Amino acid sequence: MTTTAVGDLKPRLTRGAKAAILVVRAGLFVGLRYRCPCCGWRVRAFAGQWSIVGTSPAGYCPRCNVKARHRRIWRHLGNHAELGGDHRVVLEVAPWPGLARALRRHPRVEHHGVDLRPTPGCADTRGDATALPLRSGSFDLVLCVHVLEHVPDDRAAIAEIHRCLREGGLAIVSVPLGFDGPTDEDPSIRDPDERARRFGERDHVRAYGLDLADRLRDAGFDVTLYRESELDPAEGRRFGLKGDENIFHCLKPHSAA
Repeated sequence: MTTTAVGDLKPRLTRGAKAAILVVRAGLFVGLRYRCPCCGWRVRAFAGQWSIVGTSPAGYCPRCNVKARHRRIWRHLGNHAELGGDHRVVLEVAPWPGLARALRRHPRVEHHGVDLRPTPGCADTRGDATALPLRSGSFDLVLCVHVLEHVPDDRAAIAEIHRCLREGGLAIVSVPLGFDGPTDEDPSIRDPDERARRFGERDHVRAYGLDLADRLRDAGFDVTLYRESELDPAEGRRFGLKGDENIFHCLKPHSAA
């Protein structure tokens, strides 16, 4: 990201305080109704962000603190065998700690994270999404989850993701997505309150429509959109998934011989 580090969007809690909250909350929320696919914890409810006892439908995992969007990504990767094979080199752009930990525990995954503010065990490389300090063609899979809506030059970020993937590699891209019109953006809008009104959150620089697929194709990807509505409702309830998390499945094709 160019102007906003993902770390700036997270609560100002120390790592120790966050770890303590997760330990306490994991025990308080034990139950049988739901399960987090990222850490496997069985829970009675999902939680509010860094809340000890507050619940939130399709909220945060009480134990590993992943959001519904990360549980959706994990289920997608499993359902589509994207973590199959002998060895997968995976890049997560602006990684979320709980998802990064789940990927790093996977026996066939070599996980790398890049962010403006690296975090041990999560993001090991400092870098901007529009100029990734990474070798071309070095990743089998790139995850870009709710990042592009924060990046002023999203086309540059998409091009960098394409560059870093090997031929035949895959990018998983997820953003807040609207279905009622094209992407709405105006670089002249700098006021956070106006951005929230226009684009949904104070640090968003656009509100995407389905034409995001065109931007991805322009970078050279073959694109398929997997809609949340295609999920089994029982699966959605069990894993606390939301009804508005849609995934662009972006394949970097092999060059013509």
